[in-house]
Amino acid sequence: MKRVLRWAVLWTATTIGGALHASPATTPEPPAPPVSAPFAMDKAGATARIDFQVSPEQVKGKRRLMVALDFPQTGQGKVEDAIQQNDFPIQVEVFLLSHGESIAVPTQDNQAILQSASGKQQSAEVAHLHLYGTNGQTSNVLITGFRPSRSGHYYAKVKTVVDLPIFTGIQTTLKVAPFYNTGE
Repeated sequence: MKRVLRWAVLWTATTIGGALHASPATTPEPPAPPVSAPFAMDKAGATARIDFQVSPEQVKGKRRLMVALDFPQTGQGKVEDAIQQNDFPIQVEVFLLSHGESIAVPTQDNQAILQSASGKQQSAEVAHLHLYGTNGQTSNVLITGFRPSRSGHYYAKVKTVVDLPIFTGIQTTLKVAPFYNTGE
């Protein structure tokens, strides 16, 4: 009887221990674009990180993604006009996370995209806000675009470079999403 009991205890401990060892703790994958997060634009030094997952289909489609900013359209278009008339800088970097290593992904703000059309390749860590448009309720601002080279876990790091008091009291939202329709 002691032998049977010992065998049963040993078998139970081995089975449970093996099951616990065989099922490693998994972290959930980040969501696929579009992904968004609130982000205060009024003070220098504000930072945000947005994690997202790029699928093989998105890579195969060769479509650009973007880091953008949305906010409620302002009365009289005060903020929208200021974005069009000024170069508001913002630091942005995009990375592919591969086997614990962060690999930088080239980015281009609107100015760099236009320059690349004339053959000048440019990637900058500091981008400038570009008002893409409004729909009567929301203003859409392009910060930077990028092309994911392969599927996997990516993240965007965004940091305000200067105080932008024009954004005080305005609820701004960062997003990573498919690039605005550019006729691609």
